Amino acid sequence: MIKMRWSTRKRLEFIESRLFWDGKISRKDLTDFFDISVPQATKDLKMYSELVPENLRYDNRAKHYEAGKNFKPEFSSLDSETYFSHLAVSNTEKNDVFFCGTIPESYQMPLLARPVRPAILKSILECMHNGYSIEIEYQSMNSPDPTRRWVSPHAISTDGLRWHVRALCHNDKKYKDFVIGRIISTGDKKKFPYSHENDFLWHNNITFRIAPHHDLSVNQRKIIECDYNMTDGEVSIQIKAALHFYLKHRLGLNKNNEDYPGKEHHIILLNRDEVQTKISLLEEIEKSKILEIFQKSR
Repeated sequence: MIKMRWSTRKRLEFIESRLFWDGKISRKDLTDFFDISVPQATKDLKMYSELVPENLRYDNRAKHYEAGKNFKPEFSSLDSETYFSHLAVSNTEKNDVFFCGTIPESYQMPLLARPVRPAILKSILECMHNGYSIEIEYQSMNSPDPTRRWVSPHAISTDGLRWHVRALCHNDKKYKDFVIGRIISTGDKKKFPYSHENDFLWHNNITFRIAPHHDLSVNQRKIIECDYNMTDGEVSIQIKAALHFYLKHRLGLNKNNEDYPGKEHHIILLNRDEVQTKISLLEEIEKSKILEIFQKSR
């Protein structure tokens, strides 16, 4: 890989993206997007043409560069996901200048804001960095009123909608995920003298094997295989075991989908028993180790 400044590489990626998605690029495209001078834009295009000359050619009549017939990306990943990511950013920022070229008419469903108070997040992070436990006031959906409890946090995660703190709950004597936005207040802190190596669900991965529902027709199965990027009729998704509930919830796999019509549940979990067995085993090991911790601390 050619060594260069980050800002230079981003501009070369931009040139490449415009050539691929829009088929052309000009100095004005660079000056408008990066707010750089015309001489700098000229220098960037010259550098790109010297590094990958087969990727572009200059059209004297149109006064811009066009993608070469043998175009091949050198500095960026020109896949659909990257395109959609840039489009999402453009929509969010309501920006008329699009990284990939001509911006298409598009719309992104807004996500409901899940606010987290900075002071609470700061307290949680301080405990994580320094190995502290902290008393929190937490509103669980399993309880009608807030409860106070001591927790020892060690990681944060997201299911794509909400941020959670992974912590040892001293009340329940187990590792749990607490929605950070549901922490009403934080209190005293104290040193937690143990490592979090016993959070076995966090430190071990688990693999979900997903396949199209057997009720679907051949053509329906093919399109589901395409939707989920499957190979030979299935796809494997590896995640931290601690997040198994969130993945099953996102994919609608909390129940055994084989018992429901394929038109309602397009995919099934092939290794449900294997997944549950591993989760149960990790939970049992974790439970015994945590009990030892609390017995030693008496």
